[in-house]
Order: sequence, then C-alpha cells, then structure tokens
Amino acid sequence: MKKIFSVIVAVGAMLIAAESATAQLRTSYFMNGSTQRYEMNPALSPLRGYISIPVAGSLYTSLETNFLSADNFFYPNSEGNGVVTYMHKSVSADEFLKKLPDVNAIEFGLNDQIFGMGNYFKGGFWSVGIRLRSESNFDIPKDFFALTKTLSQGTYNISGMGLESNNFVEAALGYTFPVQDVFTLGFRAKVLLGLAHVSAKIDKLNVEIGEESYRAEMAGSLKTNIAGYNFQEIEGEVSMDSFLSHVTNFNNFNPSNIKSIGFAVDAGIEWLFKDEQIRLSAAINDLGFNAWSANNSFCATIDNVAYSFSGYDLATNEVIFEQPENITLTPTTDTSDGKTNLHSSIVVGLEYNFLGDKIGVGALWNTKSYENRKWNSIGGAVTFRPTRWLTASTTYSWVNSLGVLGFAFNTHTTFINFFFGVDYIATKYGTAKGGAIPIPLNQNSVNLSFGLSIPLSPRMF
Repeated sequence: MKKIFSVIVAVGAMLIAAESATAQLRTSYFMNGSTQRYEMNPALSPLRGYISIPVAGSLYTSLETNFLSADNFFYPNSEGNGVVTYMHKSVSADEFLKKLPDVNAIEFGLNDQIFGMGNYFKGGFWSVGIRLRSESNFDIPKDFFALTKTLSQGTYNISGMGLESNNFVEAALGYTFPVQDVFTLGFRAKVLLGLAHVSAKIDKLNVEIGEESYRAEMAGSLKTNIAGYNFQEIEGEVSMDSFLSHVTNFNNFNPSNIKSIGFAVDAGIEWLFKDEQIRLSAAINDLGFNAWSANNSFCATIDNVAYSFSGYDLATNEVIFEQPENITLTPTTDTSDGKTNLHSSIVVGLEYNFLGDKIGVGALWNTKSYENRKWNSIGGAVTFRPTRWLTASTTYSWVNSLGVLGFAFNTHTTFINFFFGVDYIATKYGTAKGGAIPIPLNQNSVNLSFGLSIPLSPRMF
C-alpha cells in the first residue's frame, strides 16, 4: 500500500505542476474501444491493440475561439428582412462591443498520426507512434473591433496583438500496466523534432483618426526558429523584406543544420471501484519542451514605425500615404534561450457504469492556458455500449462558460476500428437568404477527429 500511495502522490504532483494544455477530442474519453482516448490518458489503453492506417490512423483538427460566433457579428435587420453585419448603422457600437472579451483569441490545432502501433505483451500495453503536430494561436484586442466598427475620431490602443505558432514532429514510446487489479498506470516518453516556431508581439500599436489624416505607430518583437535555416548569416540590422526573403529562399536550408530536439512525457492513472463500476482517472500530457540551436533562431525588436494616410489627391491622381522605407529588425541576444515549452494538458474523469457496462455516465474536466488566457472545460457524458464492437457517446460541456454539445461513435470489430467525433455541435440556429441557409448560433469553435486502424490482440487486464 505504501508503494501505491507513493504512485498516487507522484501523479498528483505532476497534475498540480501543469500550467497549460492542448486540445484533444473530449467526447472520446469514456469510449473504451477507441484509440483516441489513449492519447488523452496513457492509462486508458483500448480494448484491442492496433496498427494505424498511415496518415488516417488518428487525425484531430480544431479551430477554437472565445468570440467568433455568428450571433456576435450578425444581427436581425431592423427592417425585418434577413440579417445584417455588425458594421450596419442599425447596430450600435455598445451593443456589438459588449459581447466581446478584452482579448479575442483564435487557436488552430492539427494532430496527425503518421504511424502508430500498440499491442498487449507480457501483461502490459506497449505503443509506438510518430505524429505531426501544429499549434497556433492569435490574440486580437477589443479595440481593434472598436476601430473597425466606429472609425470615429480619436486614439485607439491596439497593443497586445500577438501570434504564436509551434510546429514539430513527435516520436513516442508508451507503456501501460496494472497494479494489484485496482490501478492502471500509463506513461509515454516523447522525443520531439522542431520544424518551425514563430512568436510575434505588438507591444505598441496606437491608431489616431483625425479630421485630416489617419496615423498609426507600431513597435514590437519577433522570435523565429526554423529547422535547417542558418540565421547567423543575417548580420546587423535587417529590413523585413530581407528577412522574409531569407526565410522563403529554400537555398538557405541545409538538412545538416537541423539541430532542434526536445523531450516530453505523459503520465496517467485509472482507479477502479466496486468491480469496475466506478472509474476515476487523471492524466497530464505534453510536459516538456523543444530546444533550438542558436543558428536556427532569430530574435529581434521592431522599433517605432509610423504610417499616415491623408486622402487622395485628385490633381496628381495619387494616394497621399506616408510609410517608412524599411521596417527594420534589430537583433537581440534572446537567441541563446532557444527553448519553447509545449502546451501541456490536464484531464480528470469520473464515470459510473451500469447494466453490465452497457451504459456509463461520466464527468470530465480539462484545462489549457496560454500567456494571456486560460481555456477551461467541464461537462457530462453518456456513453452507450450495446455490443462489444460498437460504442457511442454524447457530451454536453461548458467551455469558458459556453455550453456545447458533442457526439462520437466507434466501431471496433476484430477486423477494423473506425472512429469519428466532434465536440462542438450547434443546438440553436438562425437563418439567412430567406431561411435557405442555417446559421449556427452560440457556437464559436469547431473541431473534428477521425481514425482508422487494424485491431490486434485483445485487452489483457
């Protein structure tokens, strides 16, 4: 028991240490036949081993936001026919802007299993896999939308706009095993090969709209890491055009210059009660980092850059627009710190099963956070297992206080394993074009996951 208690304490400590998260399909978590839930918690091995179909074995893609819903940008026409955009004069600025958060975030994720295999061997479950992963997020301050809506005289502070994108290949080795028929523990070790990373921040962007001209002043920073590119060839201050020319010129790429490598771990636990009727589980994923060579890194500041627009000169047939000859990047010494942390994830699930395990009801919580925000999700799930080869699950979750519906199904016969699921299904619709086009309301995100694999040996524990 002392050993078991130590394991629980260790896993709990890792959960508390986590600070951020990446997305996976939440609706798959209680579907014991799917291989997708194994990615969320390495302790939840599937009913059978598997060999994934290359590229199509497990694909997850998502677009998640905290503001991009149709009812935030489209409004009923005051004349009673159809809808209008937020730019229409009948929609006041206060009515539009009160729906938006201070920081409007967009996150895009892609997780594709290029190769994957797992099987039961000598009392445990072993897995290997290679994945291509891409995670990007973009922050837009509310003042940006205030500017597009009003275009009235005044000064707008659009500071805080930022972009981050992290792209890498992951090779993983996992092992899952039972402990005294009460616990199941799972671990996964990962080696990462960074492909490209970019982080751009606009620390200052003031837009001034006056009677005779528009003026904008900007300053910020840029950090770029690209495998195989030698940025040491860029010396001194450089214009943005020269920098982009260097990046897009494939002749500057050298495979021998790929020197980025990283490491990460996943850890999970499942605790069984009352002859497996009650199952409590928790996991942390992607606790690690990617390290880049200084040669593959470029960090610079963008000094105060000013633009102005004064109108159109009818006499000369020219637009009166002033801009700097070059946007200059001034290199900084941040290239010595080439480490980029992964967005790790926390997930905790509790499920109660009845009618011979044919129906399960559960609750699931997970979280992820970025530099300026945190995403939280908590919800309930009902899972149906009418036969040993078919599982379906439906969920209702609250993601940052917005309720969303999810659905997934999985056929896991002895010769094929097929999975399909979504976490975001609209439950309320409006219409456009006289009712011909349905518009989902109260839905600001979409995601999709599917997988196809060939089953192997049945579960041993």
